[in-house]
Amino acid sequence: MRWVFYSLLILNVIYLGWQLLGYSAAPAPQVAARTAAPASLQLLEEAGHSAGARPRADSARRDALCVVAGPWSQRASAEALRSQAAGISGSGRIQPVTVRRDRLNWVYLPPQARREDALGALRELQSRGVDSFIVAEGEDANAVSLGYFSSEESARGLQVRMRDAGYPAEVRETWRETVEYWVYYPLLPDEAEARLAALVASGSGEAGVERAACR
Repeated sequence: MRWVFYSLLILNVIYLGWQLLGYSAAPAPQVAARTAAPASLQLLEEAGHSAGARPRADSARRDALCVVAGPWSQRASAEALRSQAAGISGSGRIQPVTVRRDRLNWVYLPPQARREDALGALRELQSRGVDSFIVAEGEDANAVSLGYFSSEESARGLQVRMRDAGYPAEVRETWRETVEYWVYYPLLPDEAEARLAALVASGSGEAGVERAACR
């Protein structure tokens, strides 16, 4: 019976060792790491990026427009229209405007220091059949005028011929300045503007009504 005892003892030792080995080899429980979900980002509107942001200015600017009636060569005519149209468009503002008319190309000999020299050149030119006259006053006094031409080509042609003949002819653009009178009104309703245009058209002359930049 002794071997049975030893056999049981050996079996108990083996079982005890197996139990101890199994507990020591058991894997440690893994703790799952919990990662907090990131907070969602809140997008900022473009206007909130800078508290001091300024709205972009529009660089394109339009000139203020007025309703203008005219032109008249006499201020009295503009005054008469303003008086007649007072019940239609209110009080207008008369504005004189200087304009250049009759643009011409002037062929001439430069002013002489003495009038006697200018007279001598004039007599010589007239003896050759050149139509000319002496400028009597102004900044061109004692110049000898050789003619006015609407065509620059014609004026240059005469200049060349005179220079070939030994005369220092010059060409200059000239004009006649005149003053026109216009009556300016702020922009009017379409009906009032049409009535003003009809009133202006009923008068004599070439006056009319249009829109233009306020002066």
